[in-house]
Amino acid sequence: MFFQKKSLMFDSESIGHQLRATREQKNLKIETIAKKLVIKVDYLKALEDNDRTKLPTGVYANNFLREYARFLGLDYRELVKQFASETEISNNKTNPLFERQIVAKKYLVAIPTLIRNSLIALIALVCLIYIIFLVNKIFQAPYLNIIYPANDFPTTQKELEIVGQTESESEVQINSQVVQVSSDGSFKKSIYLERGLNTIIVSAKKKHSRSATVTRRILFEDNPPSLNSAN
Repeated sequence: MFFQKKSLMFDSESIGHQLRATREQKNLKIETIAKKLVIKVDYLKALEDNDRTKLPTGVYANNFLREYARFLGLDYRELVKQFASETEISNNKTNPLFERQIVAKKYLVAIPTLIRNSLIALIALVCLIYIIFLVNKIFQAPYLNIIYPANDFPTTQKELEIVGQTESESEVQINSQVVQVSSDGSFKKSIYLERGLNTIIVSAKKKHSRSATVTRRILFEDNPPSLNSAN
């Protein structure tokens, strides 16, 4: 009895089916082929199962397919082309509607994240502004107003009362002498003048702040010239 070698045509069949059918027709075990080709059995099984997820990436899968097909006597060139075509079809099988749903879901997830990050940034900005306000308030010179006397004030009275207003937590000094400040920030102090021009320096300072200073020039004459003597 003579056996006639026939070439198998599997144009409409998958690569895996062609490989398995040819191997089984030749009564070959996949483990035996794996040893002769020095290729892992799992890779040959993946080729027969059309499971590309278990195959290495790049040119390795093509090389394994080529060696396996040549060993079985198949047209490896056509199989490699078919493998590339099936791989491209597999990669393009994603449903566009499903892709849009995934993208829409990502946007829905991103929007709350954007809102959260915006709120965090806003809160951080408010806190920063508040800290700057507090620091500025700490180091800013306090309010100071001298109610009496006015500047360049002439008087014939030796004793003069200084009246002013500042912030309640301030320390006030008049000519380097500490003056008591009331709870509402008002203060007053009587001073004695020297004959001639007197310079009164009033300063107010909080614990860590700069000083606020107001100067008053007071002219004291106990015997002002009369009109008759002037004549």
